[in-house]
Amino acid sequence: MPITTAPDFVASESAALQERLWSADPEGWALFSEPHNLPLFEAVLRAAHVSGGTRLLDIGCGTGLILRLADSDGALVSGVDISPGLLEIAADRVPEADLRRADLQHLPFPDESFDAVTAVNSFQFAEDPVAAIADAARVLVPGGRLAVGMFAEPERAQSTAIHIAMSALTPPEREAEHAPYALSAPGNIESALQSAGLSIHDAGEVDCVWAYDSAEDAVRGLIGSAGGTRAVEGSGEAKVRAVIEDALRPFTDGAGRIAMRNRFRWIVAVKPERSGE
Repeated sequence: MPITTAPDFVASESAALQERLWSADPEGWALFSEPHNLPLFEAVLRAAHVSGGTRLLDIGCGTGLILRLADSDGALVSGVDISPGLLEIAADRVPEADLRRADLQHLPFPDESFDAVTAVNSFQFAEDPVAAIADAARVLVPGGRLAVGMFAEPERAQSTAIHIAMSALTPPEREAEHAPYALSAPGNIESALQSAGLSIHDAGEVDCVWAYDSAEDAVRGLIGSAGGTRAVEGSGEAKVRAVIEDALRPFTDGAGRIAMRNRFRWIVAVKPERSGE
């Protein structure tokens, strides 16, 4: 199925920024970054009760790993992202998926189109996360589930050391462009979900180990993230590579393999049934 973009779509300034930041190396992200979060993806899909026949939308679908998992279980899958490069990989992975280039705050679907919506590490990059969550609630059927996954607090993620190292290479005025922990503080995501009229149903945590066979693999995966792209724009690729390699040393064993343990949170909220149902 081809990737579609609404004829009248115009990316907001914030969406255009995220498109640029997430488009530097889609293949590197798909190979060396996204797979590390598989335990989180699986937990989010379980929390959303995704199974055969579930109409699922993944918001910020990236290169489509969640969609591939859900498709293998028989779900009817759709995804939105702002990066054409990431969407192209998702289309190769899940040819049957309905994939659309769109702003997270303006989903190109009618009201009550989906039984379940997932969003992993995406809402915090919207210009207005509460507005993005409200639009996710709009496309859910009554009784439908929105399952969100994100980093836990930064002190519980070893990869925070890399984020800090890369952030130090960018001008302070650009710090807000990439804020992976924006919703991670206790109560932040819960408040946003409740503001959208959703009821918190369940929550949990899961560890994801970011494991790499070499520093070269790790650098490619990390430098292809939005934070890596921003650092390269600020300081040049050679400097960023050197800083990442130095920050990786505490997590590297004698054979050159790297492992960073990161704690993630997931939370699921339910859209209320209509009165009388």
